[in-house]
Amino acid sequence: MKVTKHKKLLAKSNSPVKKTGQTSSLKKRLLKLPPDELIKGREKIITAARSCFAKQGFAGTSMKDIQEASGFSRGNLYHHFKTKEKIVQIIIEQNLGIFLSRIKAILDGLENSGLRLSDVIKELASFAEEITKGPGKGMAFHVWSLAMVDMDVRKTMVTFFEQIRLVLEEKIRILIKQGEIPKNQDLQTLSVALFGIVIPGFTLQSVYMDEKAIHAAEYASALKILFKS
Repeated sequence: MKVTKHKKLLAKSNSPVKKTGQTSSLKKRLLKLPPDELIKGREKIITAARSCFAKQGFAGTSMKDIQEASGFSRGNLYHHFKTKEKIVQIIIEQNLGIFLSRIKAILDGLENSGLRLSDVIKELASFAEEITKGPGKGMAFHVWSLAMVDMDVRKTMVTFFEQIRLVLEEKIRILIKQGEIPKNQDLQTLSVALFGIVIPGFTLQSVYMDEKAIHAAEYASALKILFKS
């Protein structure tokens, strides 16, 4: 009898309900919510997670931290997201999707107004500056670090970065036609170099050079001088 009782207690302590707070009544209630309410709930959790990640990093943030920041119950949180990693993945996809759309819009705008390489660099650097100085500052570095050890995150980043590189490649093709860049160049090599110089390059100096850090316009001007030397 003692052994049986002990087994029952052990089973209870390992119950998913204890870990997630998802009682059957709560689960039924959440399943009855209209789709727009579920979407609002997910977005509230994601917003809370963004705040936690920006302050504490991915590794330093727990599901409990996200739960407290969102104001939801534990059961409600786990109804929407089973793991912290799933939240991280969604945030990364959202960020990179916005990043890609903005870069396309910026470069399309420049093409319509007369495309120059220095303008491309300046506008891309300005956008990178928005990210590093905005409310989500630091997120990029957390993501880069996570991608070194999480292959799913790395795969997502590589997919989006390749789309960004292809956009840059197309703009370089136009610059070659306009005569600003010499003909018979390797477009892939040039687009990879432009991506590396402007996005991670500007971001790193912006954050780690302290008082020596330069703004987007200065960055573009400095590169223009260096390219001509």
